[in-house]
Amino acid sequence: MPKVPKAVLKQMEDMLVAVVPEAAQRARITEPVYCLRIWYNGTDSSEEAVPHLLLVKDSTRQKFLKEHGDNPIILSDYLWCADEATHKGMSYDVSLPDADLLAPYKVWYDYLCDREDDEELQPFREMVQRVSQKLNRLDWKKIIPVTDDFVVFPADGSHTFCDDLGDLQSSITPDQWKRFEAAGWIPNLDELDPGDFDDDDEDDE
Repeated sequence: MPKVPKAVLKQMEDMLVAVVPEAAQRARITEPVYCLRIWYNGTDSSEEAVPHLLLVKDSTRQKFLKEHGDNPIILSDYLWCADEATHKGMSYDVSLPDADLLAPYKVWYDYLCDREDDEELQPFREMVQRVSQKLNRLDWKKIIPVTDDFVVFPADGSHTFCDDLGDLQSSITPDQWKRFEAAGWIPNLDELDPGDFDDDDEDDE
């Protein structure tokens, strides 16, 4: 049974911490964004599908607040689920330079292909959470237009975990989490039922 390629994950972690801010700055973001999602994939995508960035506009958040503010559970899904912000004009989709990322990513991808369980994505997920934690310590206002509560966290493009709130909580400080709870943008996780986040509840227009 192949071992998790920890050295390769560390290599990609260091690369992502360096290249994510650079790529965001080069993207010429003109509208304030409230979150940056580091979008990663599993074997459902190709071996060249290195992570990319989704930066969601604050105007999109205001739209979600207006449309779903009376239902905290649905609102939370819209605010923090990356899929809800992929429609035209809602966000900035930014590619990362793949010249250096492709080689280590292929090693990871080959490892993943040798495993039978999609849950083996967990080490990569945790790596992207660590990247997000480090990036959340930066002063992003010096890099791109952001809101005062701007955060970075992973986006599970493979839908293996379907746990956006878990990724958010693992990437930000407890104080940030409490502020989002106080604003009504995050429901009490202890009171949630898995069915509360069914996609059938509402569709974005």
